[in-house]
Amino acid sequence: MTPDNEQGTGDTAAPAAAADGAPVWQLGLRDLALALAALSLWAAADAWYGATGLRLAALLSLLDGLLVGAALTFLAHEWGHFAGARLSGGIAPTRSLRSVFPLFEFDMERGSVAAFRGMGIGGNLAHWALVLGLALALPLETPGRVALVCGAFGFAVFASTTEIPVIRSSYAGASNAGSFAGLTPDALRRNGWIGAGAALGLLVLL
Repeated sequence: MTPDNEQGTGDTAAPAAAADGAPVWQLGLRDLALALAALSLWAAADAWYGATGLRLAALLSLLDGLLVGAALTFLAHEWGHFAGARLSGGIAPTRSLRSVFPLFEFDMERGSVAAFRGMGIGGNLAHWALVLGLALALPLETPGRVALVCGAFGFAVFASTTEIPVIRSSYAGASNAGSFAGLTPDALRRNGWIGAGAALGLLVLL
């Protein structure tokens, strides 16, 4: 959820056709391949630990789990933004296959307030749904599995602490672009530390 254009015009803007940089199905296959590749690396490290019990294997699976969990949640987050924007009638053309982030560009000038809010809510629903899905699907019996959930949780905390204030500003009456007024580099760094702390804190608890 990034401010790609300038001033939003509110709910009176009529969506217009915008050319996609790449077909949605191609982007979906690309990101699915990235997710499967990352999961395969994590699964190999987790299996190595399960077969040997080595400390090195435990450390590798833990580090893999944190990084892969965050990466998967990032992908879910981006696709949630995209789905929210499109389903809310926003002008959100996709970018090229070579551009992993952002997945699309939301038209801040012509996009409606409803579509802007749908974009923000969609991203947050998607990343928390993935965290919940991982927590319910994985028996947390190895360091790698615990770390996967913790990495996902940490990214979700970072994303929500960054974006919920933006969504609240929109509901308080700010324009699409004006909703980002409080999103400063200092705020992003602070939220990054909050997310990292949340991941490590949950890792200690589990």
